Amino acid sequence: MKKRILATFLSAVTLISCSSALAADYSDVNQSAWYASYVNKISELNAFSGYEDGTFRPDNQITQEEFIKTVVCLICGELNESNAPTVKNTWNSKWSSWAVPYLDKAFELGLITEQDTMFKLVGIPCNRGEMAKVITRAVEYLKEDSVADTSTYITKLKDYNRIKEEYKPYVLQAYAKGILSGYDDGTFRDDGLLTRAEASSVLVRLIDKKERVNSDETLYDYFGRKVTWTEPLRTDVPEQYQVSISDHEVISQASYDRAMANGGSISKYELNRSKAMMFEDLVLQSIKYDGDTITLTVPDYLPESQRWVVGIVYWDNDKDYDLSNRKKISITEPGKYSYSGINLLYNIGIEVKPKESDSFTSYVEVTCHKPLSLERLDKPEVSFNNMHTNFEWVQGQGYKDYTKDYQFEENDIELNW
Repeated sequence: MKKRILATFLSAVTLISCSSALAADYSDVNQSAWYASYVNKISELNAFSGYEDGTFRPDNQITQEEFIKTVVCLICGELNESNAPTVKNTWNSKWSSWAVPYLDKAFELGLITEQDTMFKLVGIPCNRGEMAKVITRAVEYLKEDSVADTSTYITKLKDYNRIKEEYKPYVLQAYAKGILSGYDDGTFRDDGLLTRAEASSVLVRLIDKKERVNSDETLYDYFGRKVTWTEPLRTDVPEQYQVSISDHEVISQASYDRAMANGGSISKYELNRSKAMMFEDLVLQSIKYDGDTITLTVPDYLPESQRWVVGIVYWDNDKDYDLSNRKKISITEPGKYSYSGINLLYNIGIEVKPKESDSFTSYVEVTCHKPLSLERLDKPEVSFNNMHTNFEWVQGQGYKDYTKDYQFEENDIELNW
């Protein structure tokens, strides 16, 4: 029964995600913030809601009542006649009437016991130690096996000796499960007050094992947030377009580690060519040209470490038909574009570059002329990267429409989508 309930919630995440590009469109949640993906997912589950002014207020503290209700709802659903609590707390609690049933249910599920007297207090923020206790008990309720040896985390937690004894076993277990990751300085801060952002990350990891942190993995600084080697740098894009640090062109993880130790930056590394081409291919398929007007769409799919340039070179009349008189349009922001008066098209270039480099990762070109020549082609052609293999351009077609076997001669990488 417990597994079926949890599976239902995970299915809900999937279904809602498919119908909503970004459920949590809060004005105060930057999509590059470390907590953004967690806020989005927890909002899609309706576990947390935003405020009437369109904000989420990630730094606001969450009360014990709010936290308990959310945990109860996530692991056994909203309370109704079929799953109403069968026990009553014996504290004569002064919790608000809306919260008392969830307190009773928490007792029934074993999330709270008679010894957890901190929860007698009303309307106070939940501290991180109590959060760890409740989360670990929720994991036990869901019948997950405990981690037998958590001793390795004692040395990893820099403030372990300052954590209250009653919290220590729960904190260690939650770390071992990958539900907790602590702060950048290696501390947990059990007496710290739980924020809505922190609660979002913990609750998502509770119900979705794929979101849990492998504490043995190295964390890398990515534009102000910590990510693992394989963690998606953006989760607000379709899965096939998601990119991790491992999708950047480096020799190996070890070489990347050495580069970082010597002051390197992820923004200097080219994106894996096949990943870059998937982005370029979307732009290519969107291009329409009727002899006067070009329309195209540039999606916002690339990670922060990468940039793109879409260039259009043309003449607006045949009087200026000279290479020195070509006009140029440069597109560097996502959006839908339409340009008229393009009487004679020279070429359209789509390229992806590292943020801090001019060396392009990948390049797709639609051209109507022979290279550096005024001699026009009978039909426009499209080429991919090496400029040696050209195909007749068919508007609306993508890379796979031209060939399924094409390989890059530079580095013998075959695209397998």
